[in-house]
Amino acid sequence: MLVLEKDNNVLYQGSWSRRLQEMLGLRGNAQPPLPYTSDVGTLRAVEFAKTSLLSYQQKGQESGVVEGDCWRITTSVRDVGLPQAKEIALARISRTRHEVETGGVILDGKFYSTDRDSQAAIARATGTVNWKCNATVTRKIDDVDTVCVGAAEFVASDMDAVKTAVAKHVADAYAREAELAEAINSADSVGALRPSSDGKSGVDLTAGWASIPPPDPGE
Repeated sequence: MLVLEKDNNVLYQGSWSRRLQEMLGLRGNAQPPLPYTSDVGTLRAVEFAKTSLLSYQQKGQESGVVEGDCWRITTSVRDVGLPQAKEIALARISRTRHEVETGGVILDGKFYSTDRDSQAAIARATGTVNWKCNATVTRKIDDVDTVCVGAAEFVASDMDAVKTAVAKHVADAYAREAELAEAINSADSVGALRPSSDGKSGVDLTAGWASIPPPDPGE
């Protein structure tokens, strides 16, 4: 990308072309080393400054200025409006709640699916059932992360206990969504929604959820 500028005013921006050659009086010539100064203006290489967006921000207009030998283009950022920011936040926690709700639970060392079909089947079951569990929890990494390993298997499951665990798991997911929704709807500015780097202000949409058991990685 090239720019032909004079006194910080852009006369041309694009690639090396016949039109640019004609503007510089270099028709038929190869692109000169940059920067190249002529009576028309100075031909420079273009650099783009990296744009970092915070939560609830979007890109704005581009502006350029001479920096060293290059024409450096920066993009402004601005907060979206408060209603739009709330819509974004509410959509995010809805997706997270669904992921957590249907992400499965671990009970007595067994992984039970909690997708909607599994929830319905577990709710109908009662007593001890030879239930198909997705995997067995057999080890931990660094005593922190639970990893499900082993093939799916049928085990004797106390379905009343499973039902209770699943019902609580689902209820907790919806309760956390409701808590965050109240905080989101109560925010009076976009800044009040955006989590601070120290976590002391704003609404952290990722905190307070149950962890989703990892998928079975196999061995």
